[in-house]
Amino acid sequence: MRNKPIKQSARGEFDLTLSYRPPFDWQSLLNFLAYRAIPGVEQVTEDSYARTFELNGIQGHALACFSKENNTVKLRIFYPQFSKQNLIINRFRALFDLLADSNRIDTSLASDSFLKHRIKRFPGLRVPGCWSGFEVAVRAILGQQVSVRAASTLVARLAARHGKPYQFGAEEFEGVREKGVRGRITYPKVDGLDYTFPESEQLVDADLAGLGIVGQRIEAIRTVALMLCNKKLRIHGDVNTEEFVNTICTVKGIGEWTAQYIAMRALNDPNAFPHSDLILRRAAAPPGETLSPKQLLRKAEAWQPWRAYAGILLWRSYQEDRKRVN
Repeated sequence: MRNKPIKQSARGEFDLTLSYRPPFDWQSLLNFLAYRAIPGVEQVTEDSYARTFELNGIQGHALACFSKENNTVKLRIFYPQFSKQNLIINRFRALFDLLADSNRIDTSLASDSFLKHRIKRFPGLRVPGCWSGFEVAVRAILGQQVSVRAASTLVARLAARHGKPYQFGAEEFEGVREKGVRGRITYPKVDGLDYTFPESEQLVDADLAGLGIVGQRIEAIRTVALMLCNKKLRIHGDVNTEEFVNTICTVKGIGEWTAQYIAMRALNDPNAFPHSDLILRRAAAPPGETLSPKQLLRKAEAWQPWRAYAGILLWRSYQEDRKRVN
């Protein structure tokens, strides 16, 4: 897959076009992200995704626009350091799972009789990634035993209290900013992007009382933040999933579901599978029944090494089946 060259403006804007292999149901991916979007940090429309971020203490934001006419994503990045562009681009590739080969994955999963007709209904599903592993970890912790909506409300409260106000790229640089460029840059204001999600350092000793978060989850968030700061934990795509799960599950209040959900989205493990998830256990069972976690795990043996994609497929089909019933 070839991408068009990066175009750089004088004020730190970078434009490029990313390609992907079809099929790709990017509308489903955007719907997934929209349902979980953090107000002030993320903004999702029917064909675009925008968010703020921070690298090396410098804020920025990016806007990705999908096209129905061709297999591309136009990405516009607002960030002053060109040397970080490959890092930013790769994070967005992972966020949208752009490198996946859906034909290969769908063909493999369709060999299972239970998934075959579901693949025909929903081809080209991708696993939503993330910008920040810590951000997804916080969301997963807050999502334990509550609805997606409830978890999103808690994440939004936390981000609003502890996120850094986004100055829309207005930065003062002392000395050389990038290859001889000095001074101040200012990006245009984007409605709805008001702050960046807090980094782990900001939440180690943060006051999380009064947000509706139970005490055990507050401590779990602080512990994960401290482990990241002390480099006792890494949440990144090059981390071994088994090692990651074993490490993060030492945190009180974090179990297999939380660890596997994080691995699926932040470690980009195509075989990660939160087998204790209630919706997955219902979606994989005969109508009106619910599998046990062990039963689902056994059933999912046939879906390896693409269990994460099978999970997204089951969530998607269950959602659509519920709409039909209602």
